[in-house]
Amino acid sequence: MKTLQLVEIENVKGANRALKNLLERTRTELVGLGLFYGKAGLGKTRWAMKIAYNNGYIYHRLEQNMTTRDFLIGLLSKLLQNTMPFYEVKGNKNEMYQQVLEILQRNQDIVVIVDEADYGFRNKSILATIRDWVDESLATFVLVAMDKAKEKMQSMHSHFLNRTNCIFEFKPLNLSETEKIINEICEVGLDDEIKKFIYSKSNGTIRIVTKYIDIVEMICKKLKKTELCYNDIKDIITTVDVK
Repeated sequence: MKTLQLVEIENVKGANRALKNLLERTRTELVGLGLFYGKAGLGKTRWAMKIAYNNGYIYHRLEQNMTTRDFLIGLLSKLLQNTMPFYEVKGNKNEMYQQVLEILQRNQDIVVIVDEADYGFRNKSILATIRDWVDESLATFVLVAMDKAKEKMQSMHSHFLNRTNCIFEFKPLNLSETEKIINEICEVGLDDEIKKFIYSKSNGTIRIVTKYIDIVEMICKKLKKTELCYNDIKDIITTVDVK
């Protein structure tokens, strides 16, 4: 299977358009806050990491037990990585907050992608910190979160959602998108029936599609073939439980 591929399905194209619009906003009038959300397995993290890597953005992933201090240390370290790679981040929370703010105010082109932003709903001071940064600078923060993120943000504080000038929802795959992914990343030939079977089991998620691709490639290798049809493997593939 071809790895690290970002197939140009509708979610990817739509997210790219939404991010482009956010970056081209009138910065003195609209704060740089975006929310990209959707259920698990739709490729949000893959998109976020790829877009960050390709464009030199900061990718920062929240973790379940991350404190506000952990968040500040991690983000400040990444912001200083290129200019001061050996700088030891230190200070209290307020001092680190101010250091980050000064960097953001000096460079309005900074884009920070915050993945697993749902953990910020548990530690509300993390999201409040991001809100303050976008209010006080022209930089851009992109929150990547799960499918209930919009409702959680609304219930947490309506003013936070009102500040969000870009909202994009990742949707489940359809059959044609599933076929496109298989065609572009699978390294063996599969007939249409196998593709339809994989789609029927995928719940519209990229994660399950890629797991099935890995399975059929292993089957193909064992059978010493370069192409498979559904009748070749139906007795095997229909017994596999992929979640």
